[in-house]
Amino acid sequence: MQVNIKNLIDDGQCYQTVRELRWPDGITCPSCESKHVIKRGFDDTELARQRYECHDCHTRFDDLTDTIFAGHHQPLKVWILCLYFMGLNLSRLILDSRVLCDQ
Repeated sequence: MQVNIKNLIDDGQCYQTVRELRWPDGITCPSCESKHVIKRGFDDTELARQRYECHDCHTRFDDLTDTIFAGHHQPLKVWILCLYFMGLNLSRLILDSRVLCDQ
């Protein structure tokens, strides 16, 4: 799946992209993997961050639960943009090294 950088600048689009990448077959509970999940509003500080509750085990979680982004105070789009640009830099370095090896 390719990600358009325009989708990473807007908070709502950024969270939607994370949801699509994290749960391509629909949202599942991180505790019991049930697909019976209820939406429970949004986070107080990050308004695009969806909250959920598992209907089967009653675990409450959100879009970032059990991810590397959970528990950090920077907005999600800051982390995602950093990773995006790191990936671009890594790709450039790989291409540069291949060019040097081919000469």
